[in-house]
Amino acid sequence: MRALCVVVVLALTSALAACAPAVPARDQAYYFAHAADRTSTLAECRNNPGAFGRTSNCANATAAAGKIESDRFWAIKKPKSRVANPSSL
Repeated sequence: MRALCVVVVLALTSALAACAPAVPARDQAYYFAHAADRTSTLAECRNNPGAFGRTSNCANATAAAGKIESDRFWAIKKPKSRVANPSSL
């Protein structure tokens, strides 16, 4: 009987130890504002796509990274026109 109690206590202890706290869901605006969290979340998603690939955090971090790259791309200054007088064309 004593051995059964020990086994039950060990089983409950290991079951509670296996439970990890859930990662809070973050929105796209959070990842847009926090570069370090965005980078670490993207790294986790790329390293283990089976477990994290379809989570909301991965989707939001990816969307925020895409928006940042899009903003960076469109912020590049356009070159001057090579036509001397473009309105006369």
